[in-house]
Amino acid sequence: MKKKELYTTGELAKLTGVSYKTIRHYYESGLLTPERVEENKYKKFSKVAVEQLQKILMLKYLDFSLEEIGEMLKKEEQTEAFAKQAELLRKRKKHLEHVLQAVEEIQNLETDNHWEKMLDIIRLTTQKEELVKQYEGSDNLQKRINIHVYSTAKVPWFAWMLEGLELKPGMKILELGCGTGALWIQQRESLPKDLEILLTDKSEGMLETAKTGIGQFREYFASKNIRFTFLQMDAEDFESQGRQYDRIIANHMLFHVSEDKRPLVLEHCAKALKTDGMFYASTIGATHNREMYELVKEFDERINPPQWVTGGFELENGGEQLQKVFAQVYMEEQVNDLLVPDASALYYYIESWPGSAKSILAECGEEFRSFLEERISAENPFFCHKSTGAFRAFVRE
Repeated sequence: MKKKELYTTGELAKLTGVSYKTIRHYYESGLLTPERVEENKYKKFSKVAVEQLQKILMLKYLDFSLEEIGEMLKKEEQTEAFAKQAELLRKRKKHLEHVLQAVEEIQNLETDNHWEKMLDIIRLTTQKEELVKQYEGSDNLQKRINIHVYSTAKVPWFAWMLEGLELKPGMKILELGCGTGALWIQQRESLPKDLEILLTDKSEGMLETAKTGIGQFREYFASKNIRFTFLQMDAEDFESQGRQYDRIIANHMLFHVSEDKRPLVLEHCAKALKTDGMFYASTIGATHNREMYELVKEFDERINPPQWVTGGFELENGGEQLQKVFAQVYMEEQVNDLLVPDASALYYYIESWPGSAKSILAECGEEFRSFLEERISAENPFFCHKSTGAFRAFVRE
């Protein structure tokens, strides 16, 4: 058997061009694992360490903290590593292009008119990067979904959506930003037969989760002749190829689309619909989860609510945006609040928010748990209003 090739810290530094001090720091942080530590305390690294080092350096380049990198490496399968890195680099490239465009535009403005463009640059350098940090898969989304088991709605959310979609046998359906595919998995028994469904998401990890979940019911879907295809795609890059879909779904995702790109995305959706097709876009309202945000603010004002709460595409302004593209637009709000008896469920939901929540709670998580447990119990559940609903839009009168 061929002996495995090993490298000392110095040899690994020379081989990779990474400084001795940096490699030692990654080892001491628990990110880089030696094949063995000899009696003289010399570390010997195998070629596996080179692969680990490549991942660490790539994630550092993408501005992740060492703590975040450690969590990612625990979850990541080797076969997914480069695909995920490629996805992140594409996102980083797109983000940098947006920032560059904003900086170039500000150069052409008079000094007195810099203010709004400066605010645009600040938003670009915070909001987009916060969302990118959830690339690794469905964990954060699943935490946000789990709290909704405490909904007071008479009809569960996905069942309510399905009623509004009015699906019929033989339809062709496109979902932009499918997430975990929960709509189709949870409502599989209520779906009509002979559907052709294209699921897209900008996160490869999210799309893989949807593919795996739907695959568990492969035989059931086959018995109803329901066929799924999957495509990794950012909704901002969607382009219509003629009218070909009976339904296009954007479930709680249009507020993630940048305001400058959203009108074009809506135009492409309208063009991609059949003449009698429907565009279905669910979203939240301005009062959504207000009690939760006030509770978090009481504990620590540094924890920012998710950026989509600040607007973009809400129940209050979504109709106006859709009416610029579609001939008919109808809005319906679901009667739906939360009564949460479990402090831990609320903790994990808040921890999953993009932005400052995770890093702050890494420092004072136990204190926040105690804060929630003092206020929430089975006898005293936490009430939170959910302002949720959906628009149904049609291309003809």
